[in-house]
Amino acid sequence: MISYDGPINILLVDDHPENLLAIEAVLGDLNYNLVKCLSGEEALRALLKDDFAVIVLDVQMPGMDGFETARMIKSRDKTKEIPIIFVSATSKETQHLYTGYAVGAIDYMLKPFVPQIFRSKIEGFVSMYVSNKKLQLQTDLLHQKKKELEKINNELLRMTYQLSKAEAMTNVVTSTSMDTMVTFDERGTILAVNKALTTMFGYGEEEVIGKPVTLLIPLLEPDISGKTAEDGSKPGIKPEEVTPRRKDGSWFFAEMKLGSTMVEGERIYACTISDISERKQSERELVRAKEAAEIAARAKTEFLAMVSHEIRTPMNGVIGMTTLLMETALNEEQRDYAEIIQKSGNTLLNVINDILDYAKIEAGKMELEEVQFQLQSCLDETLDMFIAKSRERNLDITCTIDPAIPEFVYGDATKLRQILINLVGNAIKFTNEGSIQIYVRAAEQSNQGGNRQPYKAAKNKPGLDVWQTGAPASGEETVNPLLMLEFEVRDTGVGIPDDKLPLLFKPFSQLDSSMTRKYGGTGLGLAICSNLVEMMGGTIRVEHNVPTGAVFMFTIALKRFASGKAAPSELPALPAPEEKAEPSRKGAFSFLAMLEGTVGEIGAASEREREEAEGAMRERDDAALPLGPRSVIGGNDGMSTPPRILVAEDNEVNQKLTLRLLGRLGYAADIAENGWQALEMAAAEEYDLILMDMQMPVMDGLEATRRIGENKETGSRPVIVAMTANVLPADRQRCLDAGMTDYISKPVRLEMLDDILQRYLAEGISGRGKLPAH
Repeated sequence: MISYDGPINILLVDDHPENLLAIEAVLGDLNYNLVKCLSGEEALRALLKDDFAVIVLDVQMPGMDGFETARMIKSRDKTKEIPIIFVSATSKETQHLYTGYAVGAIDYMLKPFVPQIFRSKIEGFVSMYVSNKKLQLQTDLLHQKKKELEKINNELLRMTYQLSKAEAMTNVVTSTSMDTMVTFDERGTILAVNKALTTMFGYGEEEVIGKPVTLLIPLLEPDISGKTAEDGSKPGIKPEEVTPRRKDGSWFFAEMKLGSTMVEGERIYACTISDISERKQSERELVRAKEAAEIAARAKTEFLAMVSHEIRTPMNGVIGMTTLLMETALNEEQRDYAEIIQKSGNTLLNVINDILDYAKIEAGKMELEEVQFQLQSCLDETLDMFIAKSRERNLDITCTIDPAIPEFVYGDATKLRQILINLVGNAIKFTNEGSIQIYVRAAEQSNQGGNRQPYKAAKNKPGLDVWQTGAPASGEETVNPLLMLEFEVRDTGVGIPDDKLPLLFKPFSQLDSSMTRKYGGTGLGLAICSNLVEMMGGTIRVEHNVPTGAVFMFTIALKRFASGKAAPSELPALPAPEEKAEPSRKGAFSFLAMLEGTVGEIGAASEREREEAEGAMRERDDAALPLGPRSVIGGNDGMSTPPRILVAEDNEVNQKLTLRLLGRLGYAADIAENGWQALEMAAAEEYDLILMDMQMPVMDGLEATRRIGENKETGSRPVIVAMTANVLPADRQRCLDAGMTDYISKPVRLEMLDDILQRYLAEGISGRGKLPAH
């Protein structure tokens, strides 16, 4: 039963308050909400706020009288249905009664009125108001229920349509599917199959209906009975490999998906059977292909290692002996011949290095290291290699470093140096006059210029001007540990034609065949750079403006080393300026550190020029090397005995070369011709350092190293450094795993050997057996 519990409002309008009080006395006990107004205007405002059951309206009122107020009430949609009772003491003429009814009154009472009659009329109108409210609520409820029924009906229609559609699609799928679909009960009796059964198994539909499912899948029944008997639960729908049998008795590989549902208290199973014979055949072929590829990859790696070893071993003698030969008294013709031999050897070695690097990248064996290094020192050491060549061509080289970049960073300094050597080497190679400009900036900063002000670097070399844009960076480093750096190498050389740009980063490619004849190289340099940049989380690209040069630009991701902290203790100290006697260089370098620059890269080229620059640097540095042991060895000049060194090397040429190089540095050494002899000599003598070849007859260097480690106490183990022509990363790891302390590759150069001797012998005899972190 619908009821109305809302308020019942009655509007009383009279300009005399005492009349309102009299009406209130008559209606006060009926629990109505009596709203009293003293004017027509006030009554109209009240009607805007509330809903009223009846209006009692005086006729004679100042301003807007009762008739005008009634007209306004009846003109509004919200209030036009509210009954109005006029109450008047003076307007008794018939025309007033007509006017009252004409403007919309439902009744007209004269004062004084009989309270019982007035009360009865009010109650009647209130009853009508409540009935109307109930009717409205009921109508609203009916509309709501009708909408709900319409929604339910629409949903039923939709579900009926979807069900019909699903049934039709199921029929289409089952009739056109290439997979066999079988329905059977919990006893294993086949209830239904689709048309694909005939194609896959060779049976007709009538031949299998009512037969056990084991007719098709002999091993299926135990699984089904077990699942049903134990718990009766619904098995999961997951693929399972089975071996069905055809009508002709042949077997084949198949994948089955099994599910079940309850139908009228009985479990019904449905399975889909897919023929996977071709897939299994493909998998077997893929396994065979994978095994063949792995064998080929191992053979390729072993071949590269063998080629590297077999070429580097004689090259060690050629380059090393040529270096020593050039330090003897030669006439001009003889020195010219020796230089040609040395440059040819370095060029051949460089080609081998490029091929091995690219092979490692292709095989996914190139790995990145993460070490702490000083960025400016890395650039300094890299550009030092090109001093001789730039001076020879009268080229200016400037390096601009963003002052906001931290001094120390984490990353692979060796790979960064390799990229820069290639790009700067190319720039010098293809530039006959003008300048080479290198810019280093934070990748997110825009390429803007600035007013350059001189700023003295912490470690400045004689003859090198260091500039920086603005004030040096200060304050806290940003919290983000990742630092994206952008490097730009700009030259004023021959430029790159548009049609040659796609060839730049492809392996074994030059801009044209004349490039190889004129400049040399394998065409691998930029391909290696591109791969290294990608490995370091960056990109490389080129801008060009033929014929006024080219611009190479690459980005790499490094990690920050927070400013304000001391340099890491394991970071090798940089040489002081006075440690090297550097001749004056005519405009060779002007080190800069500023923000301005643009983006780019330059054409593919070989590494031969880099080796020529390295050779010039070695000539300069070797001239400054002392002929006796460095005073730094042992930490003092008061060492009572020189360090004992053993060279384990089976190649006679390399034996002589190593002894000569050691003699050049002021050391003497014993020779072991194989690993077994080295093991015996290490047991008989207390050696401070052993230079160990890896491949030797009788016993190789790895086994000898392991035996020496087993025979020696930890404190008395000598430092063992691999000196080998095997240069793949796996070779280095094998050396370290065997217990070797460090690793240098052949051909061994004087500065490489000097660095190793200073690094480990400088710790003194008490430092034996300590392995550095790798």
